Formats: sequence, structure tokens, C-alpha cells
Amino acid sequence: MTTSSKLRIAVIAGELSGDRYGAALVTELRGIRAVEIVALGGPALNATADHYVGDSTANTAVGLRSVRGMKSTFKLFDSIVNYLKQWPVDQAIIIDFPHYNFEIARRLRALNIPITTLITPNFWIWNDLKSARKIANYSQQIFAIFPPEYQMYCQINANVKYFGNPIVDLVPPVHYRQLGPYPGDGTDQPITIGLFPGSRRAELNLLLRPLLQIAHALHQRSTRFRFVLPVARPELFPLVAAAVRRRPVSELTVTDSLDRDAVAQLDFAIAATGTLTLELIMNRIPMVILGALPTLSYWVAQYILQLKVPYCGLPNLIAGEKKIPEFMQQHIVPADVADCVFEQMTPDKQAQQQAHYTQLIEMLKPNDESRVLTKMATAILEASPGSNR
Repeated sequence: MTTSSKLRIAVIAGELSGDRYGAALVTELRGIRAVEIVALGGPALNATADHYVGDSTANTAVGLRSVRGMKSTFKLFDSIVNYLKQWPVDQAIIIDFPHYNFEIARRLRALNIPITTLITPNFWIWNDLKSARKIANYSQQIFAIFPPEYQMYCQINANVKYFGNPIVDLVPPVHYRQLGPYPGDGTDQPITIGLFPGSRRAELNLLLRPLLQIAHALHQRSTRFRFVLPVARPELFPLVAAAVRRRPVSELTVTDSLDRDAVAQLDFAIAATGTLTLELIMNRIPMVILGALPTLSYWVAQYILQLKVPYCGLPNLIAGEKKIPEFMQQHIVPADVADCVFEQMTPDKQAQQQAHYTQLIEMLKPNDESRVLTKMATAILEASPGSNR
């Protein structure tokens, strides 16, 4: 226990999306009371924390963990544990740390630090109740951000709360989007498509090549197409540049991550499954989703673990049915995806997808007009052992 009048809180995030949520949550906490933040995460938490231990978002894996990634991550865990031994905190918040939730939680519990879990691993997707119980056992409280996630943790009687998804605070949903240009609309207006291969190196290795092939196939069908490929991290630019040199695509612009105004200018998107798809929904950008795992990871999941996942797209998993077209693993055939993009751009398909977006947004919004992050911050402060200081 600390003796400072400020609450000391450790915030630990393993993904860029979790890093962003964590930084927004820190801002919300500071709007309620004085807090001192120790962080392990990415650039957003680095800019927000009082004490930043290191970047835990650079080596996150897709599928099975790599030995190299594990060594790097465990070194970071040792660093924050050593820091917390010298400078204890009142509470820790673990945000979206796939593969490593149990390891970091074990270290924090050894220091008797209460844990709040925000964004649990994907156990809810394949109904892994055994692993979910492990999360519940070490978590003082859990904040679910998806209705099916909340329902599963209620099933095991966890101390779980659902206030809505913080994406609605960070990217307030657009209520209406005008029909965009499409092939065959009788104009020569450019059609801008965003290509989103993901924020991790492993995702780029899986999806960048097929994305460029899809773009090439689309441009062969119509010279009206323009493509924008945002790169999530500066260190990934050389990988993207090398791929583009090998497979040049006409009318392709490689750029930094897009801000909301730039995203709003897109007419369509082809995106890796993940949090970005929710941002596209909030902006009402029509899309097709791609999902892939390394071959070994996919084989293990299918034939050893026998995981049965009906969809790869996060929006479809939330809805429990296919609201948005998706292509998984060997079904990512560039010509087939290009056909689907053409079909989804017709006025009827755009209208249908917008109706699905309205349903999904309602599922993610809180029941009232309050901010999701405000409710989370309040619950964290109320549960903190040092909240009465």
C-alpha cells in the first residue's frame, strides 16, 4: 500500500487498440481524482503515464507465441515487477494482453496487487469456460466490452460488468452516411478503398500480399479505384515498402495511420479482423473482412484443439451471425474477394450493410447517454483499496 494522497495504478496493455483504450481510461481517471500511473504498453500510454516501463505492443503474436516474442515480453514483465516492488501500486489494470494474461497476473498477485481486467482474451469466442474461470479467479472485477463476452462471464458467476464498448466514446458513431460511388453509377468519380492489413508484423506477413493482389485485381476491372494503405507503426514501413515494390499496384498511396477525417473519406475498406472493423462501423464505411492465422497455428486450432469458431470477423462474432462478408484462411482468393467488393458496392448491398451497422452500433452503445469510460473509471476508483485516502 502506498502512502501518497494520489492513487497509484499500473496500466498494462498488450495491443495497440488496448494501449489506446488504456490512455483514454487514464485521462478519464484523472478527470475524477488525482492518480499516478505506471504503464506498460504502447505509444499512447507512453504519452499519458507518469512512469512508463516499456513497449509491450511490438511483439504481440498472431496464433502461437514465438520464443523470441516470449523472451522479450518476459523481460518487460521482470522490469515492471521490479519497479512495483520498489514503488507499490494500489491496483493494476490488465488490458487485452493475448497469450500473456496469466503470466502477468501471476506476477502481480505475488505482490498482492488487486487486478481489474478490461477486454478479456478471446475465450468467449470459443466458449472456453475453463480459461475464463482462471481470469475470473484472479480479477477483482472484469469489464466486458461485448455482449457475448459479458454473458459468458455471467455464466460462471464472475464479478463482471458491461457498460458498453469504449469505442463509442473514442469514435462517436455516425448516424447516417450518404450512398458512395460505385462501379456502374454512370460517373467517373474516383472510388477510394482503404487497405488495412493489421497493426502487427505477423498480420502483415499473412495479409499484405493478398491485399495487394486484391487491389491489383480491382484496378484491372476499373481505373476509378484508388487505394490507401495506412501503416500502424513506423517500424513496419520497410516491410510494406518491400511488398509494394514486389507487387506494384496502380493508384496506391502508403501513409501513416489515418485519422478519423481521413477514414470518413473512404468509400470502402478491406480490413483484417479486429478493433479497426468496429471503428469502420462507427464511421459507417462499407467493408469486407479478412482473417488468417499462420498455417501451424490454424492446424493446431482446427485439428488438435478442435476450436469451432463460426466467423473470423469481430462484428459477426458479436452479432452471432454474418452481418459483414468475410474471408478466412484458404478462402482469401483475390479474384473472389474482388468479386465480393464489387457486389457490396451496389446501392442495395450498401443499404443492407448500413442497416447491419445500425444494429451493431446499438449492441455496443450503453443503455443511457453516459460515457462508457466514465463508468469504467468510476468503478475502478470505487474498488481501489486506497480510494478513501
